[in-house]
Amino acid sequence: MVQHEKAILRKEMLDRRNAASPERRKEMSAAIAERLFSEPRVRAAGCIALYMSIGSEVETRGMIERAVKEGKVVLLPVVASDHHLELCRFESFGRMKKGRFGILEPEDRITPGGEPGAVVLPGIAFGLCMHRLGYGRGYYDRLLAHLPSYRIGVCYDFQVVDKLPRHEDDQRMNMIITEKRAIV
Repeated sequence: MVQHEKAILRKEMLDRRNAASPERRKEMSAAIAERLFSEPRVRAAGCIALYMSIGSEVETRGMIERAVKEGKVVLLPVVASDHHLELCRFESFGRMKKGRFGILEPEDRITPGGEPGAVVLPGIAFGLCMHRLGYGRGYYDRLLAHLPSYRIGVCYDFQVVDKLPRHEDDQRMNMIITEKRAIV
């Protein structure tokens, strides 16, 4: 039942997200980035994990560039052969290659010596219960289960729902940031 509810919500949210014009998504992504980089936990973090956006997701290339410019170590997820994510150090956009799902990943798999101060996560939907709905493969949930870092989900405001169907393994966020608000 939960899987069926998640599938329906995924389709609805992806349709809504894809319907937003590229210009509107760019504008909303810029507002989300400003809100994100004004958060004390992000400002204080010497190391931050982000993701490489695809399709209609909140755009992160500018966030990655800004974090590097601010002197932060940036980590990006790499899909490991055992269906888990590893966080690897971002060196430059020229040192990226397409991974398992066609998403750019760091070519040099340099793993960090410690944990990031904040992890910024994508999602198809987020609930006011502080859970996220991803693409359904559980990669981020498995990563977060062993990572005590501060978790920040980023999405467009229309992707936030009151209630979210969830499974016992779904991991909670500490904060959700949209173009309109920060939810804690």
